Amino acid sequence: MKLSIMQPYFFPYIGYWQLIFNCDLWVFFDNPQYNKRSWMNRNKILHSNPENEFQYINVPIKKHERGEIIKNVQINNNEQWKDKLYGQLTVYKRIKAPYYEDVIKLLNTALQDKEDYFTPLSIKISVAVASYLGLSFKYKVSSELDMDYSQVNEPDDWALLITKHLGGNQYINPYGGMEIFNDNKYKNHGIDLLFLKPILKEYQQSQREFTPGLSIIDILMFNSKEKVVEILKNDFKIVEKHKKAKI
Repeated sequence: MKLSIMQPYFFPYIGYWQLIFNCDLWVFFDNPQYNKRSWMNRNKILHSNPENEFQYINVPIKKHERGEIIKNVQINNNEQWKDKLYGQLTVYKRIKAPYYEDVIKLLNTALQDKEDYFTPLSIKISVAVASYLGLSFKYKVSSELDMDYSQVNEPDDWALLITKHLGGNQYINPYGGMEIFNDNKYKNHGIDLLFLKPILKEYQQSQREFTPGLSIIDILMFNSKEKVVEILKNDFKIVEKHKKAKI
């Protein structure tokens, strides 16, 4: 069984979804500390001004104590962030993105209920996107696992312990995090360590010069469900750490 483990994110870019749909079991990793400088609660879409490449979308987070874990991070629903998001997305209507109406319906489903905490919101978004694309999605939440994390001493211990606990024999991680992993450590526990590197091929973004690495929202706006599934299943490379030099 192949596992992937990542923190919850807000409509992340395609590489995140390629991990989700190329593993057998996904784990929302909400045990570590929340980092306000990370991409967890924000992402990028096309800017309304074509002279600018992108604009940020985000879900506001309430102030919390330093070192608070992701599980306990709350959304600041006093801000009208959903209205702002829908307003920002009208850029796709103006440039006649072919799947604008479908994506707005998807967002209505994902955001219809008020969520007070960030992790459940991220989960609902992921479930809604999977349903929209007709893909199965099996997941667990790390904070809900009956595990003893006292054995975590190094950055790559989290994934190793969770993968062992859930019975996985393969673990797949984003390519960018390769350096923190000890390949031999995983092999000694009978786990194959793999890394996914998105290719980020161009697709038609209206008449603009292509901007890569935007939120999944952008890809959904311009591509059919069938095309998005094709991108999810094929537009990447899977490598082992010792083969990094060949990429």
